[in-house]
Amino acid sequence: MKKTLLAATLLAFFVGCGQQPELDMDADQNKTEKNVTQPQKQVEVNQTKTETQKPVTETDLTDNTTVEVTQNSDNILNSTNNIKAQNLAKALSQKVVHFDFDKYNIRPDQLPIVEQVANILKDAKGNFTVRIEGNCDEWGTDEYNYALGLKRAKVMKQALIDLGVNKNKLTIISYGESNPVCTAHTKSCWARNRRDNFTLLP
Repeated sequence: MKKTLLAATLLAFFVGCGQQPELDMDADQNKTEKNVTQPQKQVEVNQTKTETQKPVTETDLTDNTTVEVTQNSDNILNSTNNIKAQNLAKALSQKVVHFDFDKYNIRPDQLPIVEQVANILKDAKGNFTVRIEGNCDEWGTDEYNYALGLKRAKVMKQALIDLGVNKNKLTIISYGESNPVCTAHTKSCWARNRRDNFTLLP
């Protein structure tokens, strides 16, 4: 009886040792795939970041700097030109040449003003046009005063040309009696209205 039990026990032991434990192949395979897949994804992300964050080259910096400097230069140039134009317009607006009653010849006492206008125009740089504006007092008809104002403007234009001003920079107009600087009916007021003005055109 004892021999039978011993034999059964030994048989059971050897049978148990002979069985191999079942391996979870699917679990191991999944772990392996995960370990391989994750680094690949990380590499792909790193490549995407590298492509997106393109380094700024020296050429890019040079091009951008050139555009910025050019724009700043244009702005400064335009600003400078505007200031020059404003100064020219102001200087011309302060010059007025007056005439005698019913006359269009330039009086001797007005010649220094004509010379000042000529010097201003000759010193001014760039392309511009100045309008010479002939004006009259209220005496006479509208048609007569218009014609008289035109004669005063023409005489002034020729005088400036004779002093060296480019004729292409000058244009003329007559306002007759329609543009007075004084509306009182007095001799001093009429004398102020008999004049030539100078306007810088935009």
